[in-house]
Parts: sequence; C-alpha cells; structure tokens
Amino acid sequence: MGETQRRRAANEAVFREVNERIEELQHTFALAEREPLRIVCECDRLDCAQRVEISVEAYEGVRSRADQFVVVTGHEDDSVEEVVATRSGYLVVRKRAGDARAVAESTDPRS
Repeated sequence: MGETQRRRAANEAVFREVNERIEELQHTFALAEREPLRIVCECDRLDCAQRVEISVEAYEGVRSRADQFVVVTGHEDDSVEEVVATRSGYLVVRKRAGDARAVAESTDPRS
C-alpha cells in the first residue's frame, strides 16, 4: 500500500471514529432514537466535510461490518471498494480484500 492510500485509509478511520462519537452523544443525551444521525462522509477525500443523514438503524447495519463505510454519492473509490447499497443521499461501500480492508478492520473502534 502506497503512502497516498495509507493516508486515505487513515482519513476514513478518523471519520468513522467521529461518527461513532456522534452516535454515542445522541444516546448519551437521550435523544429519540428515531431521529436521524447527521454524520460526516466517511470517504477517503482529505478535504471532504459533507454530511450524511442516516437513521440509527441503518448506521448500526453499516457498523455491523468493520469493512463498510457511509459515503456521499460520488465519493466512492472503485479501486479499493465496492458499492453494496445505494440509499437516498448516500452509499454504503465495502473495502475489497487486501490492504484497504486490513486497515479498515484494524482501525474499527468496535472491535
């Protein structure tokens, strides 16, 4: 894995960690679970700050696998991931086998 790919993978891991904290805060402050989360795009673009609205249930579904991420439509990277679900306003992507998946799994905050 080259330095650019390593940096991109680290960027995705940081955004995933931010989104984990957003979800945790929603539960901590006892907001209605039916209220959607407003998370940050988990793409590998270093300059991306776009937001995604996603239900808690859908977010939990994505987080059930360490190799899945939520990205804004058009922010998927076909060289290292495949689109596994298309939703209104976002995509769910899964890292392909190899270095990208290994980084996703090793940086998963839930494992």
